[in-house]
Amino acid sequence: MGRSPWDKNANGKNWKPKMVRRNRRRVKLIAGSPFATLGFEDISEGHRLIARLWGLLKRGSPADLRLKMGDEDSIDLIATAFSYGLSVEALVDRFRFRQRQTARAAYALFGLGSVAVMLWLYGALRMRMSSARLFSALEFLPFCTLFFLLAFRSAHLNWQLRTRRLGSPVAFLKTTEPFLPR
Repeated sequence: MGRSPWDKNANGKNWKPKMVRRNRRRVKLIAGSPFATLGFEDISEGHRLIARLWGLLKRGSPADLRLKMGDEDSIDLIATAFSYGLSVEALVDRFRFRQRQTARAAYALFGLGSVAVMLWLYGALRMRMSSARLFSALEFLPFCTLFFLLAFRSAHLNWQLRTRRLGSPVAFLKTTEPFLPR
């Protein structure tokens, strides 16, 4: 348990925490410079964090060097299976399993996005119009968009696994092959 201000210390005197220690934040606010009250330190600390995160995002994840490419951005199954220490059949089985996973994820995320948009639309049509309610309705739209973007990403991964070639999202959109994940 903590000490109360009236407990006695080793010298027998009453122990009271120093005012500065108890009220350090208040004293810093009052005695600090005017810039300290504006929070410039917090702002610059936030800026440094965002700069570090942006650097990590720009750098991206390192490429898997075990994935071997053939001609026209196609995956060389034999070389890739050898670099992973698998047989070609085991690698193909892994591709099929991951393809089924991405198809399920794409359909589930698309369904969740559709349900979220329908609920948003129902709520937006049923509420009385005011600026606060309109703002809260607009705040929900990025979450609906996120579901659809994740569904697109899963469908793109499914297409890459199905065609056994790496392609950009633009190439996925321009393909003449079936668009829906399988």
